[in-house]
Amino acid sequence: MDQNMPDTFTAWRALVLWQNWRRTALFFIFTLTLLLDMATNPVISVVSVAGAITISICIAYCCYVWGMRKLRKSGNAEHPLKRYLDMDVTISRKTAEQLAHLLVSKLNPILLRLRSLFLVEDMLDSLKMLLIFCCLNIVGDFIKGMTLLVVAFILLFTLPKLYVWKKKTIHKKLEQLQMLKAQLLSSNPKMTTVPTVAVDPQVLDPDMKKMNYVDNDMEIDTEQYDIYEQTSTPDCSSDYNWQEKNMPSEGILQSKQL
Repeated sequence: MDQNMPDTFTAWRALVLWQNWRRTALFFIFTLTLLLDMATNPVISVVSVAGAITISICIAYCCYVWGMRKLRKSGNAEHPLKRYLDMDVTISRKTAEQLAHLLVSKLNPILLRLRSLFLVEDMLDSLKMLLIFCCLNIVGDFIKGMTLLVVAFILLFTLPKLYVWKKKTIHKKLEQLQMLKAQLLSSNPKMTTVPTVAVDPQVLDPDMKKMNYVDNDMEIDTEQYDIYEQTSTPDCSSDYNWQEKNMPSEGILQSKQL
């Protein structure tokens, strides 16, 4: 990805991530001073003063170097700022093509989306955009645009570096949030099954205890009754034999009746 990216973006990335902290600190302090000056003074005066100060510093440095060479009688005729004069600040054709391709790929979807919002292709999205503009109008009554620009500039040079420092912690927190979100979305508020509750027998109602005791006694009595029947009931065959042996004959019965 970095190979296809232009050198300009690579340099800005290194500047934002404070890879060379001295260069980044110098750029940050200089730009932040300009933004704070613009927040209190007109832009034209700020730009003119900044240009005048920059040229004055460069002239003073060159005069100092040339004066020291004259005093030391040095034969070095090199320009004091030659290192910066040799820097290539032009935009090459390849860089321009890459910038144009990047601009087209990013700008076209934004233009299409704005056309959809302003021409009310979707009523709900247009109403949301209207609400955003109303909120921005309210915010603009209390906060100036330059204040927001200063805050955005400070966040640009602080949040990426903080992310690089705390990358593992941030990823861990994001994973925990994703797991929590998945659990909340997967949980069904309507329970399909009736939950079972385990009740301690000692906490039961006394009436329920009495009923359980009566049921237990009845079971014990029925078992005892079954055992008593098995032991006390005589055999049917023995009873039948006894009746046959003790049954009187028919002649004796008739004599008794007469």
